[in-house]
Amino acid sequence: MLVVDDEAGNRDLLSRRLQRDGYAVLTASGGREALAVAAKEPVDVVLLDVMMPDLDGLAVLERLKADAATQDVPVIMISALDDLSAIARCIQAGALDYLPKPFEPAILRARLAASLAEKRARDQERDLVKALGVVTAAAAAVEAGAFQAGSLAEVAQRQDAIGRLARVMDRMATQVTEREAKLRERLGELRTAIGVARQTHEFVTGASNDRLKVGDRLSGRYEIEAVVGRGGMGTVYRARDVELGEVVAVKTLMPELVADEALRERFKDEIRLARRITHRNVVRMHDFGESDGVWYLTMEFVEGLTVRDLLDAQGPLAVPATLAIATQLAESLIVAHQVGVIHRDIKPQNLLLDELGVLKVMDFGVARLAERAGGANHTQAGLIVGTPSYMSPEQLTGEEIDARSDLYSAGAVLYELMTGRLPCQAPTVMALFSRVLAEVPPRPATLVDGMPPALDELIMALLAKRAEDRVPSATVLLERLQALV
Repeated sequence: MLVVDDEAGNRDLLSRRLQRDGYAVLTASGGREALAVAAKEPVDVVLLDVMMPDLDGLAVLERLKADAATQDVPVIMISALDDLSAIARCIQAGALDYLPKPFEPAILRARLAASLAEKRARDQERDLVKALGVVTAAAAAVEAGAFQAGSLAEVAQRQDAIGRLARVMDRMATQVTEREAKLRERLGELRTAIGVARQTHEFVTGASNDRLKVGDRLSGRYEIEAVVGRGGMGTVYRARDVELGEVVAVKTLMPELVADEALRERFKDEIRLARRITHRNVVRMHDFGESDGVWYLTMEFVEGLTVRDLLDAQGPLAVPATLAIATQLAESLIVAHQVGVIHRDIKPQNLLLDELGVLKVMDFGVARLAERAGGANHTQAGLIVGTPSYMSPEQLTGEEIDARSDLYSAGAVLYELMTGRLPCQAPTVMALFSRVLAEVPPRPATLVDGMPPALDELIMALLAKRAEDRVPSATVLLERLQALV
């Protein structure tokens, strides 16, 4: 307690009463001395006389409330003056209470107890706000990738809700930091593999039967610069969008794929579906059009290699590089499946890697809208779209499929990444169908030394013959991949 009164008798009497009640007491004989004591010593309550010669109580009160170090200290004004206007001015300036002289000891004790309770509540609130600020800053640091281990240690020792929140946040942040460190390691391995593959990669050149040549312009807008790939649907070119000044990929379509209006409408539907998927691991689709009898798709251009190129140049990959690809593939499938799109043709040829190791899944143009409750059924039984070596048993037999078919294909890709071979191999397509439907492939761990048991189990779970026996969703797949050490 700080007792401030210019009359020594009053000051000593009040000090003795407070000391008998168990309070530690500091005293000041004037306003300036009171400010000096409050600046030097922490006080819980100030008992402040109004009328003092050097600096009156109201001026002292105003200065205490203007100082951040003392603004929350409760101040009780004491005076023999029965002046309502003076009382009002003190309350307006921030005084917590006002006691007239002479005062009853019981009233003094009650007012002091109330003031101390008020101060404790304010101190607790300020302490909670400070602790919550530390937790909030830690959350922001996690998001920015700058979390420092131990930054929550002090707050985590609290035995209240904030302490529990800090302990949970610390565990989560540690897990995120460890996961990011593993991801950086995996991406480092993947970048090394990409660098080796690029040194031996044979870049595609133009062929005499290509429908477009370098320098041709589609729809007066897309100027062809180079051939970058060929596949079952057509040829892929690097082109410049002369209207926007951007590089894009142009895929020309085989004439038989767009032979009639119904097929063209199908492709328009597929482009609309693909545009619903927005993610860093998915190649963005732009447009579908026709120029001088050539039908084409335009999409985001990615400078890099396919996973097929990587496997052909490198052979089986190390575990970290495989997990880097698998994690990003799972993330792309999560966003696609969330909007009801099944890829139907997950294979190494449709997985692009840029020089930083970022995976881009392409060719969602062959996706079909999954069956939705109460909606039209766009998944047609009997229609086979995909590459047999990576297709699920239910897709091979033309049955209705769901997102778990893509998970089977992802498992086939992971199997090949780790072992360098497909899960099921056969000399003919019919023999391949038979083996995919009935033959359990050798476990990857029997073909590769040092295969983590959890990864071996995960791949085999993805390759289960029955959809209900597989990993249930891409989200669960991602969780299991992230849990791998």
